[in-house]
Amino acid sequence: MALRVKDDIIQLETVIGTNSTQTVADGTVTIPGSMLPADRIVKITAVPNIKEHWVEEDRVNIDGTIAVTIIYAGESDTGQTYYGSTQIADAVPFSHFVDVPGAAPEMQSQCDAAVLDLQSTVRSDGRTVDLDIVLELTAAAVSTQEIVVVTDAVSDAAARLKVAKDALHLEDVIGRGTGKAQIRELIPMPGGGGSDLRLLQVQGKFRPVENRVDIDRAVIIGTMSYKAICAGLSGDTGDEQIFVYRWDDISGIELSAEVYGSYPGMIVYPRVGAPMISGQLVNDGQSLAVEGELTADLKVVQPLNISVVTDLASESDVEIGVRQETIQVQQVGDAAFKDVYVDGTVQLTASHPPLERLLDVEARAAVTGTSVVGGRVVVSGYVDLTALYVARTDDFSQPVYQAVWGNVGTFETSISVPALAAAAEGEAEADVVIHDVRAEPISRDTISFHVMGSVSCRLKETIVKEVVAEVVELRQFKGRPPTYTCVTLQPDDTLWKLAAKYRTTVENLLEINPNLAEAAMTTGGLPVGSKVLITHSVPSELE
Repeated sequence: MALRVKDDIIQLETVIGTNSTQTVADGTVTIPGSMLPADRIVKITAVPNIKEHWVEEDRVNIDGTIAVTIIYAGESDTGQTYYGSTQIADAVPFSHFVDVPGAAPEMQSQCDAAVLDLQSTVRSDGRTVDLDIVLELTAAAVSTQEIVVVTDAVSDAAARLKVAKDALHLEDVIGRGTGKAQIRELIPMPGGGGSDLRLLQVQGKFRPVENRVDIDRAVIIGTMSYKAICAGLSGDTGDEQIFVYRWDDISGIELSAEVYGSYPGMIVYPRVGAPMISGQLVNDGQSLAVEGELTADLKVVQPLNISVVTDLASESDVEIGVRQETIQVQQVGDAAFKDVYVDGTVQLTASHPPLERLLDVEARAAVTGTSVVGGRVVVSGYVDLTALYVARTDDFSQPVYQAVWGNVGTFETSISVPALAAAAEGEAEADVVIHDVRAEPISRDTISFHVMGSVSCRLKETIVKEVVAEVVELRQFKGRPPTYTCVTLQPDDTLWKLAAKYRTTVENLLEINPNLAEAAMTTGGLPVGSKVLITHSVPSELE
């Protein structure tokens, strides 16, 4: 029989489990002696940075640090209001674990960290600040495997084959790489700036615009936006005031990484980190110079709709050997997107002075749950809000305060996902991104807000399937089989195929030919063209 087998090598990644937990990271930061001491904290920005993560049995360990920027208010030697800032890259360390049942040490992990709450206390010396930061850690354990699946088998007319197939929709992982881009900007200050301005903080935000895959390269293109908080003198009181400047989508940026084997038509999944930037005012305060780095992990996949052989049998006198393998496949659907809007009002607490005018508003959103209903995914979540404002006082000093509100509004949206029809038992993964935040004072203690974002989701279904991994026609001997057979190795030979074809065992092959084990371990294959001695002195057995 002329047996012709088609197979394919696929790299699979399967999320074994995902979980989240909360932990408190506490630490102390010190305002340098070269700066004036603090009377109170105006604004603290905390950005977690995961340094290391690894998998153990049923858990994922995460180590990292939190970068902290503190803007504070104090009093100068002349009794005037003064605003200062200090930035510490690795201010507060954290180390914790996330329970992920089913995780194993040989697996990979994907981790995220987000700040849920932050409390600060200035000690009496005005230089020591105690921090308590509530973190939410999310971890996923990912199993990776390279599998060979038989996609078709045919024979000549004299021998009939019974072939059973099943269709799979999956993503073949081509590879991943790290993309880096250097950030160097010289941004004109609105109104020409001024020599009396001091930069307190600069923040950057990347917005992706386009993802593409070139030959052996993954590319993500986007824009950068910046926000600068500065202190400057008031012409009326001589006190310092805070000014907030924004530049939206002012420059383009491209990150790329070498991913061998990729080509146009494939899909890239980026995980972009927070921009690590610093800045300074130059040209007598007329320009803002920004420097830093943006990094992203880029994973390239090839969506596949393939038919795999799940069973194979001969319906003639010709014997064939079949090796089946149980695989775990994560079938994924296409991503769907939908805009969400959250409107509402917030009120200042009694501990906050009344509002004179708003300087800046920020929002954070998170997904709290997903559910699959028919052909749709229902995604729900919440929004937090932070406002920086000038307070109204009797002495017209215009001090600046920050107010924080958690869970100021919720959203729930239903998104149509056509791929759900083929995977009714699947789970949905979803994310939300904030695009715009607008706020307006409607009284001295009330602010109305409007938050616009977008939700993305797709369906995942993990299935366990038994597929045919190798097929070989068994060698038939006329009369008594020879005691020894000498075989020249061919490119598609494997240990199992040789053992099955010549009706022996893999153990017997390795015992007679010890060089095969060494070759398989060092090169991952058998030495093509080499001679292999096969003995038939043991009972035949197909593994």
